Formats: sequence, structure tokens, C-alpha cells
Amino acid sequence: MSLDLFTAFNSEDLWLKFSDKEYDIAMEKAKNFASLAQQHQALINFLASNCLIKWLNMTYGDLIRQVNFEFEEKDLFSIWQFVNGTPLIINNLSRRLVVIPEECEDLSEFNIPQEWLDIPQLRGDYFLPVQVNLETGWLRFYGFTTYEYIKKYSYYNRYFAYYILPEHFLDDDLNLIFLFEKYQLFNHVEYQALPQFSSVEKRQFMEQLNNIEASRVRHHLNFVQWAALFADKSCRLSLYKKYQPISLGSWLENNFYQAYSQGWQNLTDLMDSLNFISSSPSVSSNGIVMRSGNVNLEYIYQINDEKQLKVAAQRLSVLPTNSVHKNQVLQALNYIMSRSHDDETRWHAAEGIWRLEPNNPNAGLWCGKRLNLGLEMGDLSLALVIGVLPKSDSQNSIFFRLYPTNNHLLPANLKVQIMDEETKVFKQLTSREGDRILQYKFWGNKGEFFWIQMSYHSTQLSEAFII
Repeated sequence: MSLDLFTAFNSEDLWLKFSDKEYDIAMEKAKNFASLAQQHQALINFLASNCLIKWLNMTYGDLIRQVNFEFEEKDLFSIWQFVNGTPLIINNLSRRLVVIPEECEDLSEFNIPQEWLDIPQLRGDYFLPVQVNLETGWLRFYGFTTYEYIKKYSYYNRYFAYYILPEHFLDDDLNLIFLFEKYQLFNHVEYQALPQFSSVEKRQFMEQLNNIEASRVRHHLNFVQWAALFADKSCRLSLYKKYQPISLGSWLENNFYQAYSQGWQNLTDLMDSLNFISSSPSVSSNGIVMRSGNVNLEYIYQINDEKQLKVAAQRLSVLPTNSVHKNQVLQALNYIMSRSHDDETRWHAAEGIWRLEPNNPNAGLWCGKRLNLGLEMGDLSLALVIGVLPKSDSQNSIFFRLYPTNNHLLPANLKVQIMDEETKVFKQLTSREGDRILQYKFWGNKGEFFWIQMSYHSTQLSEAFII
């Protein structure tokens, strides 16, 4: 950004234009977040604060020594994971300026997260609202306020844990901030200290957040307990790491620590509440009954045709787990895995192997997570199941499934979007009346990101993964 890229369309507001390069840098930072909501929050925070820092240091260099980020990048990420806003420091730790961006049209109220006012270690002195327009590339800084004004004139929204200040209490002239700083015209405000908690108590608070969705973490504890964790750098970073995109490659190395810490379970632990496979074929003494007739198991080893391998894998995959032919079928399915290069065939075979011998290397790795899309779903909960199967040295195959739990049916018009690392939708699924499952198979290069977003009416939930 340079000075020729800012324009005052309205003399009372500051407008800054960000470049495509600055947007791309911010987008790379945002990929460090699991959900699309947190990704968007990080994107607009980095854009707004980074552009403002550059402009302030160019414009007010004679009044202030320096304006910069208060925290290192990882610390900022741990903040943006849960709370909107970026703290900047004026004059080497003298005063804190909190930039709070929003992508909205309604500027009648300024929403300030409680953390920036009621946690002494993070309390802001000045607060700048920013209107962000990602489509046009403009940032609009339309005023500022102070800690004293917010405490005196705002009202508190307990549900969102925000202080809300009407727009007419904002001061339009940003120059005043730096005149206050130069001539030290600011007031030293008294604030109320929060209770102190021991490391044991903080650990107990952290345990209460196990299996809590990232969007609900901030509201799960009371504010005093949450503030103790959020103000503690170590606790905050631990929480941030907990909600990083799930590494599917780690599953193939039998490393499930990250997944289990985010509420995922081995699929065997979910089986009691999932109608995983609804039917099984009968088995004759000499083989498996196929829809086209009897096929002797020994005949499978003579099959070279990919279509015939697929049919065999499909029928073998639903063999009853108590079958006397279990060992023979396992051997045949492992043979199909070694012979077939077709993803559909291999997944049928892998499913069959998993049902008969879950720890078999050819079964793939399967984990599931219970989901709650809120009150609109009534008493129905869902289970997201992901299977991973090596495809080549540089690629893995992914099998996505979404189930209702406890033998319910999926509600109609439940939507699932699967997005690539650029958040472009490459597959969309919509449930119909009477559907029991939504599923999709795809593959990707190791290290690539993808997102699965589920939505029902106005409720959305997303999960992020690294292949």
C-alpha cells in the first residue's frame, strides 16, 4: 500500500485501498484456521490492521515513534480464533489501539467484544471500527472511541458478550488519537481486576471445553473463567492448536491425538448409534451370492476385468461379520485391493475389510464426530464420518459420509458443500425426504486443504482438513 492508494471520499472518514497482493498475503494467513468463520475473521483483521499500520507510520511519523502489532503472529492467530479485534501498540507499549473490522452495511452500532474491555491485560485505550469491503478492496475507518466512552455510553449484550456503542458516540477525527499521544492528554483509567486462578483450576476449565465446537468455546464458561484462559498465552495457544484443521495424513500414521482432542472418535466407538450398512447378502457354502448368480470365491483370483472386480468387491463388502466365510472373504478382499486401481472398487473392498477386521492395513482409517446443528434440528444429531485410504505416494483418497444418529432419517434440504483450499465448492449435496445418508468420494494431493460445510436453514457448521 502507498499513499496514492488512499482516498477520502468523505472528509470525515479515512478510506484505504488494499492491493491484490495484500489480499493474497492475508488469505495465506487465514488458511491457519479450521472453520470458514474464523478464516474470514482472520482475513479481515489482518487486512485492516496491516494496512492501517502502514498508513499511520507514513502519515504520523513526526507525531509518534511507531505503531505496530502488539503480538507475534501465532499469538494473533490464537486471538482471532475466538475474538474479533487486533491490538496495536503506539509508542513502544505506551497505549493500546484495538482495530475491530466488520464486513457489514449497517454502521449504526459499534460492537466491541468484552475481552478488550474487561480483561486488564488486554484492555484497549482506543478502539477503531473498520468497515471492510472485500469485493471492492476498500477499508473504511469511520471514527474512533475510547475505553471511557464505551464504559459510559454503551450497553452490554450478555448473549454475545459484546459492548454495543451507538455510532453517534464515535469521534470522526482520527488525528485526535495522535495529538492525545503526543501531548499526553489521555486519562489514566481505573479498572476492576479479575479473580486469579491457579494452574489446576485453569486446567479444569480447559477440560470443560473438550468436545465443544470452536464457535461455542467463548460462551461455554462464565466470562471470568473464560477470561482467565484467554488472557493466559499458554492456555490460549493450546486452545488455538486444538481447533486447527484435522490432519488426515496423521491418521495414516496412526496418530489420532489431534482428532480425538477435537471430539473425533474411532468409528467402532460410534457404531452402536449409526446404521452403517443396512443390509447383508446371504452366503452359500461355495461362495457369495451375487445379484447375477453364484460366484465361487476362488473365481475372484482369476478376475482381471475392473468391472467384475468392482461387482465382487461390492457384494463381498456387506458380508455378515459372523460369517463362517470370514477369513476367505478377507483374503479375497485383500486380493482385490492389490489388483484394482479404481477408487470405487478399492473403497468397497476397504469397507468390507473394515467390517470384518477394522485394524487391517487395507481397511483404511475411519473416524467419526457427532455434530449438533442447534435447535432447528430438534432432537436429531448427526455424525460426520471420514475415511482415508492411500492412493499413491503423493495422493490420498477421501470418503465423506454424513449420518443421522439412532436410526433417524436425515431432514430434507440439509446441505453439504465440499470446498477446496480456495474455498471453491467442488461438490454440493442436498438431502431429500427419507434419505439415510449423504456421501461422496474424492481424492487430493497430500498437504492440500479442504472444507466440509453443513447447513440447515440458517445454521451452519464447518470442518477443515489437511489431506
